[in-house]
Amino acid sequence: MKKSNLVLLVVVVVLTILVVTLYLTKNIDKKSVLRDFAVEDTASISKIFLADKNNNAVTLERIDGVWYVNETYKARKDFIDVLLSTIKNVEVSAPVPEASLNKVLKDLSVTGIKAEIYVDDKIAKTYYVGGVTQNSTGTYMILEGSDLPFVMQIPGFAGYLTVRYLPDVKEWRERIVFNYQFEDMAKVIVDYGLNPDDGFILYNYGDNKFGLTDANGKTVGFPVDTIAIKEYLGRIKFIAFEAFISEELQKHKLDSLKKEPVVGSFKIEDRKGKFKSFEVYLRQNINYAVDEEGVPFEWDIDRVYGIVNDDTEVVLLQYYVIDPITKTINDFNLQRPKEEKLY
Repeated sequence: MKKSNLVLLVVVVVLTILVVTLYLTKNIDKKSVLRDFAVEDTASISKIFLADKNNNAVTLERIDGVWYVNETYKARKDFIDVLLSTIKNVEVSAPVPEASLNKVLKDLSVTGIKAEIYVDDKIAKTYYVGGVTQNSTGTYMILEGSDLPFVMQIPGFAGYLTVRYLPDVKEWRERIVFNYQFEDMAKVIVDYGLNPDDGFILYNYGDNKFGLTDANGKTVGFPVDTIAIKEYLGRIKFIAFEAFISEELQKHKLDSLKKEPVVGSFKIEDRKGKFKSFEVYLRQNINYAVDEEGVPFEWDIDRVYGIVNDDTEVVLLQYYVIDPITKTINDFNLQRPKEEKLY
C-alpha cells in the first residue's frame, strides 16, 4: 500500500472515531443522568413532603425542634429517625438493567411516591420511590429531572425502602395517650363503669405527699399505702397504644362503641388544670382464640379498644399496657393482705 493511501486511511479512521464520539456524546447529553440522592446534613432538614398517585400526602415538619405531621400531630420519633437515616445514607447500588428500564420507568410514573426534602425551608432534593427489585435487596428510585432510575440501597441493609416513605398520616402519628413527668401530674381519676365502687381519685400534692378518695371525692376510711400510689403514678404517666383502626371503620366503630358499657376510664389532670383521658372497651374475639378445653373466649384476650384524643378516635390497646393501671381503690389500702400488694 502506498504511503499516501496509508496516511489517508489513518485520517479517515481518526475522523470516523471523532464523529462517532461526538455523536455519542451529543446523545448522552440528551439524557440527564442524576444520581446524588443523599442529604448528608439531616440536622438542617426542616420539612419532608411525601405523596403518592392516590392523593395521599403527608407533610413532616420540624417545628421548634419537634417533628409534626401536617402541622397538627406529633410525629413518631422512631419513624422520623429511620427516615432521616435513610435520606442520609441512601446510595446507588446499580443502574437499572436495560431489559427492565421501560417497566421500571412506567412503574415509577404510575405508583412512585414523591419525596421532597427541604433544607432550611428550601427544596434540596426531589425524587420518586418505586418498588423493590426481584431479589428484594434494592429499591428503584429516580431523581426529578433525571431520565434514568437507579437501584438504591442502604449500606449494610438489604431490603425494601419504600415503606419508609409511605404517605399515610396515621403511620407517622405519635401513638401516645399519656406522656407526663411524674411531678407534672396533679390528679388521676379512674372510673370503672360496670363497677363504680372500684374507682378512685389519686392526688399528687408534690413534696412526696399524696392523697386518695373514692370516685365521688369522698375520703377513704382506711390507711393509705403511699408507696402503692407512687408506683401507680409511675406506671400511668406514660401510656401508648398499638395502632389506629382503619380509616374506613373509624366512624362506624366509634358510634357503636359509644353504645357499649365503658370498661374503664382513665383521666389525668396536670398542674395547669388541663386534662387528658381515654376510655377502654372490650373487643370481640375476632381471632377465635380458645381456652385449654377448646372453648372460644367471649372477648379478645390480647387487646381492647380505646377511644382517645377527646373521644374522636378508636385505637387498639394491648392488655399488657392496660393491666398494670387497672387497679381498684382497695389496692391502695395499707392493710390489704400482703400477697395483693403492688410492690
